[in-house]
Amino acid sequence: MRLKKKKFKPRMLTFTLVSNKTSNKIKRLYFPRFILIPIVLLAISPIVLLIYHLSLNSYLKISNQSLTERVENLKNDKDVLLAEVQELESERDTVLERYRELNEIEEKFHQYIIELPDEALGGIEIPINDEEFDDLDLDDTELMINSTVWIDRYLNALDNIEQLDQNLQSIPFGWPTEPNTITSSFGSRNDPFNRSKAFHSGIDVRGAIGTPIYTPANGVVTLAESSYGGYGKTIKVDHGGRYETLFAHLSEINVEVGDIVEKGDIIGAIGSTGRSTGPHLHYEVLKDGIPVDPEYYINFFATDQE
Repeated sequence: MRLKKKKFKPRMLTFTLVSNKTSNKIKRLYFPRFILIPIVLLAISPIVLLIYHLSLNSYLKISNQSLTERVENLKNDKDVLLAEVQELESERDTVLERYRELNEIEEKFHQYIIELPDEALGGIEIPINDEEFDDLDLDDTELMINSTVWIDRYLNALDNIEQLDQNLQSIPFGWPTEPNTITSSFGSRNDPFNRSKAFHSGIDVRGAIGTPIYTPANGVVTLAESSYGGYGKTIKVDHGGRYETLFAHLSEINVEVGDIVEKGDIIGAIGSTGRSTGPHLHYEVLKDGIPVDPEYYINFFATDQE
């Protein structure tokens, strides 16, 4: 005997409609229950979409305000940087103009020193006025020698010569190392790392690692750093307040801050430390704190001037 399968009947929702008139029949509407879910979803979808739209709009407003503030900050930073760049350019132009003026003055002075006069004369000159010259008996040499006035003037002249010699010992006229081969001069050049135009504040002197470095004048060591930025191992010497010399990229430092050094003393050795492409000495001369061309000083007393 076969069992009859029961047919699946969906659960129904019944809606009863009652009229105010007693004569009208009561009506009943039947709907499957699964239809209720789509109806509910359709009903709440606009509310969900509205909430989502309001949240997204609020987020976009906050993001837009944040971006606007960042743009304003960047504009302000740009204006500040532009002002600083303009100020630096103005300072650079002033320094370059001063350097050109000093360069012309020192070149004229240098040229004046090396020019030879028509007559080759020498000796210490002791000033004498016209009245003294007229009263002077040139035959009475013993009286001239015994005169305290002339002796005082002579001794004063010797003191001036000694003072001049001491002053010259504090001006960096000597070479800082040997051999004296300059591989890069003072002034504008192409930067060896990024190949762009740059200002070279000293000269580069080629040499093997360990080659001695000499101080070119008397002075006091004011800097002896093993890592001085791109200079690497660096020494700085003050030669009496007006002149300073700087020696960079060293392999050795043989002095300490405060040491008194004399012209020709060994203070370090050539190396390739810091921002360097190979063994050499970077040498600077600063006059009143401003870099000047070291070649004018190291060649000042050269005998082979043209």
